[in-house]
This record gives sequence, C-alpha cells and structure tokens, in this order.
Amino acid sequence: MNAKIRNWMSRKKWHNLYLATLFLLTGIALYFALPQEARFKYEYQKGRPWMHATLYSPYNFAIIKSDVEIANEKDSLLKEQVPYFVFADSITLRETALLSKGIDRLAATKSNVNLHLAYLKIKLTEIYSDLYHTGILDQNYLNGTGQQKKNSLKILKNNVGKEIQITSLYSLKSAYNEVHGKLEELKNLHPDWNSYLETFQPEAFLASNLVYDQERNRQMEEKILENLSTNHGIVQEGERIISQGDLVSAGTFLILESLRLTYEKSRGENSKYFLIVLGRGVLITMLLLTLYLFLLNIRRKLMRSKRDISFILITLGLMIGCCSFVIRSGTFDIYVVPFTALALIIRTFLDTRVAIFVNTIAALVVGFMVANGYEFVLLQILVGSIAVISLNKMQKREQLIFTALIIFISYSVIFIGISLLQEANLSAIDWLKIKWFAFNAILTLITYLLIYVLEKSFGFVSDITLIELTFSNQKLLKKLAMEAPGTSHHSLQVANLAEMAITKIGGNSLLVRAGALYHDVGKIYNSQYFTENQTVGMNPHNDLSNEESATLIIGHVEKGVELARRHKVPEQVIDFIRTHHGTTKTGYFYQKQLNSHPDGNINHQAFAYKGPLPMTKETAVVMLADSIEAASRSLLVKNSDNIRNLVENIFRQKIEMGQLEFAPLTFKDIRILKELFHEKLINIYHVRINYPELKN
Repeated sequence: MNAKIRNWMSRKKWHNLYLATLFLLTGIALYFALPQEARFKYEYQKGRPWMHATLYSPYNFAIIKSDVEIANEKDSLLKEQVPYFVFADSITLRETALLSKGIDRLAATKSNVNLHLAYLKIKLTEIYSDLYHTGILDQNYLNGTGQQKKNSLKILKNNVGKEIQITSLYSLKSAYNEVHGKLEELKNLHPDWNSYLETFQPEAFLASNLVYDQERNRQMEEKILENLSTNHGIVQEGERIISQGDLVSAGTFLILESLRLTYEKSRGENSKYFLIVLGRGVLITMLLLTLYLFLLNIRRKLMRSKRDISFILITLGLMIGCCSFVIRSGTFDIYVVPFTALALIIRTFLDTRVAIFVNTIAALVVGFMVANGYEFVLLQILVGSIAVISLNKMQKREQLIFTALIIFISYSVIFIGISLLQEANLSAIDWLKIKWFAFNAILTLITYLLIYVLEKSFGFVSDITLIELTFSNQKLLKKLAMEAPGTSHHSLQVANLAEMAITKIGGNSLLVRAGALYHDVGKIYNSQYFTENQTVGMNPHNDLSNEESATLIIGHVEKGVELARRHKVPEQVIDFIRTHHGTTKTGYFYQKQLNSHPDGNINHQAFAYKGPLPMTKETAVVMLADSIEAASRSLLVKNSDNIRNLVENIFRQKIEMGQLEFAPLTFKDIRILKELFHEKLINIYHVRINYPELKN
C-alpha cells in the first residue's frame, strides 16, 4: 500500500470520526432540550371527538382548577379582606410640636400678648389632638378604586385590630374643613383673636397619621391564600373519564389536563424514569439517523464537507434550543419563534431539499415538547416548505419582505383551516394566535442579518454577496478595467458566455458570473505582456526568452489569487482563478520553444500551469468559455463552420488533456455547451449569410 493511499485512508478515518463526534454532541444537546418528565401519550383538543379508546383513570388524582378559576377565587377572597392600618404616633407628635412652635412664633409678632393668647394655644392644640386621635387617612387610599379601596378598615392598637368605617375617619380635606370651622367659632369667642387667626394656616399642621401596615396585610393575604383550594375534587382509580367518540367538553378537558399534569410531573420509580430516558434517547437517535441517511444517500457531497455538516447540525440545534427556552420560560407563545428562518438560512447556502428535510426533523423534535404537537408539526412543515419554495434565490433584499408576508398568510390560513376542522365554529377560533404569527413573520426579517453572520462564520458565499461582487464599481474590477482594459472586456465576454451556458445545464449562474469576471484579475500586473492589452506593433515579449515569457503568462494565476485574497474575495470565487487554465501549457510560447529545439531538449514543466483541475460544473464551464472566447479572436474568417470547428477542437483538446476529468459534466451537458457556444459566438461576431451576386 503506497503512501498516497494510506494518507487518503487516514484522512477518511479522521473525517468519519469528526462526523460521529458531531452527531453525538448534537444528540446530547437535543436530549437535554426535550422535556425531562414523562410524556402524556394522548392527543386531545376541546370540542373535538376523543379519538382513542375509552379512558379510565389509572390512579386517584385531583381535578385541578384552571388558572382563570384560581385567579378569580383569589381576587374574590382578597376583596373580602379588610386592610390593616396603624397609628403613626411619630407623625402626631411631630405635627403637634410644629403647631406649638407656630403659635409661639405668631405670638412673638404681637406686642399686646396677654393671657387670652395662651388660652387660644390650648384651644388650638385640643382641636388638632382630637383630629389626630380620630385618625387622618391617606388621600391616595381614599382615591383608590377596586381592590385597593374598601368601605372599612382595621386600626391596630396594642396588637388589637378594631374595624372602623372609613366614613368615621378624616381625610386631609375633611380635616382641613373641620379645623377651618373650629377657627371660625374661636374668632367669635374673643375679639382679640381675629388678628392672630387671620395669618394662621391650618393646613400647615395637618398630615395623614394612619399608615397602611404592609407586613400585617401581607401576612393576612398569605393566610387567606393558604386556605384557597386549587382542586375541584378527586377522580377515583378505575373511574371512566371519556369514551371513544365522545366530544371533549370543557369539564372533560379540565379532567384530562389534570391527568396529564399529574402524569408528567410524577416520574415514578427509578425503573420507570430509566425507561423514559431510554425512550427519549431512541427518539433522538432515530431522528438523527434519518437525517444522516438522507445526507448520505441523497446529498453525499455534503457528507464530505465538515463545514456543511457542522452548519446543518449547529443551526438545527440552535433552533431547537431556542424553542425549548421559549417553552420552558412560558413568557411567549411558541409560535412567536421564527421557526421558518432555519429552512430559509439552509436554503440560502445549500439547497431546497436539504432545507425542507432539516425543517421537518426540527419540527418533529419540537412537536414532542409542545401541546397539540400534531398541529405544530403540520404548521411548521407546510409553512417552512412554502417559505423555502417562495424564496427560490435571494437576489434582492425585498424578497425577504415578500417571504415574511407569505409566512404570515400561510400560518394564518392553515391555522384557521385546522381550527375550523376542530371547532366547526368561527367564533371558537383563537384569533389572538394571529398576533403571534405576525410577530413570527416580522422576526423572520432578521434572517438577512443572520445570513451575513453565518456567511462570515462558516465561509459561505450568499447570492447577495455574489451580486455585490459583480458590480462594476467594485474596487478590483475597476482596477482591472483601468490597468488592463482588454482583459476586462475579455472577462465580461467570458462571463456572459459562461452564465448563459451554466443556466442551460443547471448550476449557480451568479457564482459563474462572479468567477468569470475575476478569473483574470492577475493580469493587472504586467498587463502589457498579454495580447488583448497590447497596441499594434508593440510586443514586449520580443525582448524575452520563451521560458521567461511563459513564466510571466503563467504567473497571472498566482498573482490573481494573491490579489483576490487581499481584497477579501470569497474562496469560492478564487477557485475560478486557480482552475481556469487547469494544467494546460502556454500554447504559443511552448510551440515556439518546440520549434527552436527540434531535438526535444526542453523543460516542459516551465510552460505548464500549476492547476488544479476544475472540480465543479461552474469552474469547468468558465475554463471552456475562457478558452473558446480567447481563441475565437484569432479566427481570420469568423463564419459558422470555422466557429463550430473551433468549439469542437477546444472541447476535444480539453478532454484529451484530462482537464475535465474531475468535472461532473455529462455527455448531454457537453453537447448542449457546444451548441450554445457556437450559437452565441455567431451572435457576438454578427456572422451573416453571403448575399447572392447580382447577375445581368
């Protein structure tokens, strides 16, 4: 066994080990994404017939109240609770002290102070003391509505709560009115008090001294809710729950939900939990095995690429992980997740069939996590397929907006169809679901941003990037047009020929056009040494040997690769620069060298390109278009027969020299390409039929 075979086997072994490790890690990630509890085996929906056999209770379980019922009962109990308030003695003492100081400051401004003023101070103090003793309630509480405001409250004194009607307490407004009325009475008791009370501000010494007891009220709420029952009753073991064919009524639905929750929350014995783990493992293994077999038999080429397999499995895992997080958090509806983005992203970089298949696998996994799994899987498979097919090639950004609209309409129509099938009643349709479909479609628009991130992360090239590369204002193409105008025109002609050719036989036309436009960028250096850029009568090769000339010509491939990498051209486009001459020889200088050395003593490798050979349809088509377009310029007489012979000779030479050995071109493809190149060259050179001579 030679070293080359051993090296190939070693690479294959490590590649297979990488794939096995990647699938294993994906399986582990999906295992933890799936629900850890046992899965209820029955599917049911309210208002639909029970499609399974008659169900009997496997054990005793409580009928759990719905969240709405529990919330209503909780509100009802809390409404009956009388809130607790406490007297804030510190507020009473503070305001009384401020009152006393205020009266003293008022007395200091008067010159005729007498015993009557001391008596006024006593009377004012009594008025405010009576108010604070009764209690002044916070105005915010009195202005409250609903649960906050009650007709009575309990005032806590010495840890004893005394229930008092709110109407018997003061508010700040009523306290002010009370003080104001008392002041008017005092003015009538003694004539000297008028001058003092005119400047007195009663509201300055009023404040709420009844404070809401936060801690005591919280304790009372907890005590009340402790006695709140979350159950309606108990279903006895062996009791019939529903018979086959019966409609699932609201009451039966609640019993089934109670059974499901009880079943899924209880893992049972260790042996039973082990079986749950085993079942989950089998499910994930079979789904990943299905994906593996699909790729192995339908898309074998992808299996040879670590990048492509990594991309598929990582995006698959991320989407399922995102769905698992949303389901467990319970904050949003599962349909808010832009599930179709997975299929759209895979379609952008790979192909439609892989995108639909991966979308189906993801939907089956997530369908095991959600309620009404069949409905979820059906929606995601149908909408994902429609979205992928509608986004045939993303060549314009507005296509994503159109696809988002298609996604929203598809979700809505299919959901309404399923609901009508289940409910047979338009009013019973959950129209709020449409809101989540709208959010889903909007979030799908971020796919374009994700495409850019994934393109840079995995080294892909999207259709939009290829379109941007073919713009004539690209820096490298502008430089080529300025430095080597003849080469630029040749590249444009090759791009037109190759694009039409690959469209005929099937392939990536955008990639072909970009590759053809950049295939000769290396001729920017020493452009005058290439025929298409030379002026008549000037040939710098006259001062060089044949080997030196060949070295300059061959060097444009290597320089082109360096230049393209420096300008961050994707590797998929650089492949066209590497392969457009394959391992052929520089025919002109090679022939001259043979003629000057008839003894055959020459260095053949000095005149040969380094390769590699084209390995895709796209690179092979550009190689053929490049050779045919360049050779057609040398035809002295450009008629149909000469062009056909030229095309046939170039195809024959490429095949005989093994240049198309690794290109996946069929005999049919070659026949189509010959006919197309012949037809298009005739159009380019305006070949016309000969007019008959005019005879007398």
